[in-house]
Amino acid sequence: MAAAAVSGAFVVNGSPTQTAMADRAGARSQLAQLVFAAVVLLVLLALTGPLQYLPRCVLAAIVFTIAVGMIDATGLRDIRRESPGEFLLAASTAAVVVTIGVEEGIVLAIVFSLFRHVRHSYLPHTMVLAFDAAGQRTPVPATPGTQTEPGLVVYRFGADLFYANDHRFTDEVRSLVAHAPTPVRWFIVDAEAITDLDYSAARSIRELLDDLAREKVGMMFARVGPFLRSDMDRHGVTAAIGEARVFTTLHEAIAAARGGTPKVDAER
Repeated sequence: MAAAAVSGAFVVNGSPTQTAMADRAGARSQLAQLVFAAVVLLVLLALTGPLQYLPRCVLAAIVFTIAVGMIDATGLRDIRRESPGEFLLAASTAAVVVTIGVEEGIVLAIVFSLFRHVRHSYLPHTMVLAFDAAGQRTPVPATPGTQTEPGLVVYRFGADLFYANDHRFTDEVRSLVAHAPTPVRWFIVDAEAITDLDYSAARSIRELLDDLAREKVGMMFARVGPFLRSDMDRHGVTAAIGEARVFTTLHEAIAAARGGTPKVDAER
């Protein structure tokens, strides 16, 4: 329970340090919160008078001691080692809480977290699946000139497709096809990480299919889940690409690419 001086009077506030007190007391249920509420009510009704004689520096020391105990230095070191971006977010939030206020720190943490999430969706991880000497599939960066095998590119996009990243998807596909060391006959999209497709992205994909058709390149979608398939059907992507080129497993798509010849004009 924390106490603060406002306009010469003491106001008791149990929220800032209540979590730390409950944790130190070994609380395991919501009953602890009810007990703390009862204690606060008791103080407000019967102990505000005696509290006025307690030096403010003592109250501040109590609050400060509890607050220091809430700092998980070991956890911060682990975050810094494993995720520097999250550590920067945590450090910035702590600085704002100390210098400005708790509410402002919480708002900043929420805004920064949303920004990091949007940034990841806007610039997702992408890769091309290659085969090593032993025949094992190995993901490599999706850089121009990368190819899975002669005539085939297996491309993985690491986020949902929507208006903010659809051009990154289509531009990277075109670049991989244009700079492939051998002419690409089949381009397989590993869609395991794609669970959603919006109108703008669907329109960009249909335009991409037209461009690939002119270059005699066939496109397939592999590891398509039920939610993505529903979006593809609704936005006309399935009809544009052909149901026979939408697979639930990557193995089936690769086998179809290795055993088939693109007949883009005939199928579209």
